[in-house]
Amino acid sequence: MILQKYIFLFSIIFIKNIISEKIITEAEDGKLNSKLSIFSNTNGYSGKGYVGKFENDDDILCVTMIAPSKGFYNISISYLASMGTKTNEIVINNIDSIEYEFQENSHFEEEHIGSYFLNQGENTIEFRKLWGWMFVDYFAIEKVPDEIMKLDFSKLDKNLTNPNATSSAIKLYNFLLGNYGKRIISGQTGKAGEFGNEDINQEIDHIYKLTGKKPALWNTDFIFKSKDVRDSFSTDDYILNGLSWWEKYNGKGIMSIQWHWNVKGLNDDVYSFYAKNTTFNIEQAVIENTWEYNKIVADINYIASLLKKLQDVNMPVIFRPLHENDGDWFWWGGLKHSKACAKLWKLLYKKLVNEHKINNLIWLWNGKIDKNTPKEYIDLVGVDIYSNVHGIFRNQYLKYFEFFDFKKMIVLSENGKIPNIDKCVEQDVWWGYFMTWNLEYILTEEYNENDFIKNVYNNKYVITMDDLPSFNVMNTNSNSNNNIQDSNNNNNNEDNKNKTTIEFNSDEINSFVIKNPNIFSIILSLILTTKYFLI
Repeated sequence: MILQKYIFLFSIIFIKNIISEKIITEAEDGKLNSKLSIFSNTNGYSGKGYVGKFENDDDILCVTMIAPSKGFYNISISYLASMGTKTNEIVINNIDSIEYEFQENSHFEEEHIGSYFLNQGENTIEFRKLWGWMFVDYFAIEKVPDEIMKLDFSKLDKNLTNPNATSSAIKLYNFLLGNYGKRIISGQTGKAGEFGNEDINQEIDHIYKLTGKKPALWNTDFIFKSKDVRDSFSTDDYILNGLSWWEKYNGKGIMSIQWHWNVKGLNDDVYSFYAKNTTFNIEQAVIENTWEYNKIVADINYIASLLKKLQDVNMPVIFRPLHENDGDWFWWGGLKHSKACAKLWKLLYKKLVNEHKINNLIWLWNGKIDKNTPKEYIDLVGVDIYSNVHGIFRNQYLKYFEFFDFKKMIVLSENGKIPNIDKCVEQDVWWGYFMTWNLEYILTEEYNENDFIKNVYNNKYVITMDDLPSFNVMNTNSNSNNNIQDSNNNNNNEDNKNKTTIEFNSDEINSFVIKNPNIFSIILSLILTTKYFLI
């Protein structure tokens, strides 16, 4: 088996060495704003020099790349970041972008930043300053075979993680699953701490006046529901408003709940969910019987009482606690708290599901993807993207889809600018839904122009409230999963027991297919003509 594997990999290396279609454009040949400069004092660059330093907020380098045909291309950048690791933004044709972290280095090296769709002929790539303070030598593109860019949604989980999920939660999950890869659900965040708010000139009302439609997915926040906040003021009508919303639309709406978890540290005078404003220690919070542990359990118990009222009227909820835990701005987030955050997620899940029997939740993870990620307690995966363009964000999408082994639906759990729906469809980037942030992100034209909003909400690929069934169904699920089942699973598993296969690590596959895409078609031919090696 080892010999067969290395014959295969050797073939890849051989073909790679005889084929090269990389197209390079030097950074110094691009359009530089007046504050950028061309340098040549560090060895190792190509061409006549390199561009830097990206010191000013409006520093932009724009190059034109000529693609021989329409399709996906790997884009690479040769760079020097001798002043430290820097994150900057790359914008392609003003319709896709990525904020990319360039690791500190001491010499020019080429970095693959992702695969992007390019038009035949001229395409623009902009390098925009975020952190700045680095140098760019050249940009390179390399065609990716179209065959490998089509995504496979057949592996998506058919079941919720909770075997006792209510019938309404199952119906909602199946609705999400049934539309995934076909249409994108519209979503809108409302006023913080409000539940089903439709006040005049606020978010939902604004969208309705513009488009004649309402978002399918609404959002509320437990921001004022921790004990530290309740001790300061009351919002007793919060759940009542939510129940009224549910009754008004007869269950023909989807509600997502996030939780900006306000707490005080032991010696704090004020509560906050921001790490810089509270001394509350998550590491202590996951140790049973500590002061911090008892404090969060009290909050969880209270949240359970609110969710129980929603469950009693058959309202399913997409639940998004501990959100954005990949960043360090919230007390539960940051790299150093990765393990503790995962433990807190499991504690929250087990308290709500096992102890309080809260079964109307679809659990959405929005954060770190590492060895601590609690995959077995996650139903959906959210990504938050605030971009300068109405993008597609395919590479961010793929990053998470691949990490979860293509088993979890990926959604935009927060966005500034609404993505370009038609381009998402064209490029097979099926965000399960988008969720535009509130206030100026939707109420002004700074981020989402009125005409753009109209087009989105009237796009045939976008699901609005008018398209929804009622999710208000009585619970008939008794200790069993009623989700869509694959009747062939057991037979397939039995058939596969005696099969001999060669398995490759996913990193190996990515290395020769994604990063060396121009050899893919020839590799396929090689496999077919030498298939006896794999028997």
